Amino acid sequence: MERKKDQVYGQLKRAIMDGTLSPGSRLPTEKELSRSLEVGQVTLRSALARLEAEGLVERIRSRGTFVTEHCKRRTFLLIQQDGTENLETPGRYIASGLEEEAEKQAVTLEICPESIFLSFSPEERRELVRSHSISGIILETGHRMVSDKAVSAVRELELPVVIPHGLAGDAGKSGFFVLRTDEKSAFKEAYHFLVSKGHKRIASLFLRIPGEDPGELRGFCRGELEDFLKDASLAGCCDLIGHISNNPDEIRARVLTWFELPEPPTAILCHSDRTAMRVYSVLREIGKRVPEDVSVMGYSNYPGSKFLLPPLATIDTRLKECARMALEKLLLSGEWYAPGKKGAEAFTPYVLIERASVTSIK
Repeated sequence: MERKKDQVYGQLKRAIMDGTLSPGSRLPTEKELSRSLEVGQVTLRSALARLEAEGLVERIRSRGTFVTEHCKRRTFLLIQQDGTENLETPGRYIASGLEEEAEKQAVTLEICPESIFLSFSPEERRELVRSHSISGIILETGHRMVSDKAVSAVRELELPVVIPHGLAGDAGKSGFFVLRTDEKSAFKEAYHFLVSKGHKRIASLFLRIPGEDPGELRGFCRGELEDFLKDASLAGCCDLIGHISNNPDEIRARVLTWFELPEPPTAILCHSDRTAMRVYSVLREIGKRVPEDVSVMGYSNYPGSKFLLPPLATIDTRLKECARMALEKLLLSGEWYAPGKKGAEAFTPYVLIERASVTSIK
């Protein structure tokens, strides 16, 4: 639940950014303002201190609190991957989170599909930025490698750009600020979780996704993953690494192969929740029960994974938090952006969600 001081801060910030409290205007006294907002003066002072730290108000001794002269509502452009209406697409949840956060931060969010944006001429793109007073760009990549064409088209606008849910190579390739999940750490945590449940025969099912690094296994290269498994006393799991195309027939064939082994896996860690759903189907086909016969774990916390029977254990990549952080980075772009400056990145939070698809074994 949002704290009262955060609610007051948000309410006052929206009033400043939408012009209800105009630049240079004096706010009512703390006593008057706390009465009208129905909060204590301590709560109000906390909100005002936060607004002052962001440069939105200036508190002048013996004179009062004033809205700073430069305050005005900012407009950002979200360049969105086509097909985000698909429930499987992370961009759908990034966009939803951005719209929610933009409302809280009194930011105008303009949305343009990438295909349309790239169809414009350079002059048309510059006119779009000028006519809509765009001061920053969020480039949603669908968690695939950012395209050279998109990088070139966006970079020429000379605006701060944030990729909200990117990949490891995106910052160096684009020069933009990239937010991304530390997938290697997330999968290490998943392996350790399975080990804590007694699993020593863990199969890993990774997919080769078009547009992603073909040699990457969720942050690992093959050799790195094998070294990690050996260090985690899971050397026998090195022969249970599957790296295949995102094809239901290939997924089925790989799972069937594992259960023909003298010692089949006791757990399967999947590239994604959608992959885990296909694994569920194969296991039902061969009469294997989840989790009694084999535990299954996914990645991403895809909507619906908690409604599976049994509910799927997973790593939640917290896409709405990625969106919040992206908007925050643009609002503070003065701290990190300069034309020609090298790209940078920051990790976004994730959380392991334990559900009934994973059980302990002796």
